Amino acid sequence: MYRQIFIPNEQNNNIPFVIPREWYGQPVEIIAFPVCNADEQSQQNSAVQERRKKREELLNRYVIDLSNFKFNRDEANNYD
Repeated sequence: MYRQIFIPNEQNNNIPFVIPREWYGQPVEIIAFPVCNADEQSQQNSAVQERRKKREELLNRYVIDLSNFKFNRDEANNYD
């Protein structure tokens, strides 16, 4: 893996990409996306945690305690 982080501006909006020699002759994918700073990452993490909490609260409404459940095969197959 090769990773390079830079901050583009008017003077350096074109970045040369040097491909490592061991990658020659292989398919290579280049992806560019903005990197989150620490504050943005923290906000994203809190939003994810909030969604998880809400999902758990919603699903916990439908939890059924089956710890004392006993399956009765004869009762289940009674066709009378």
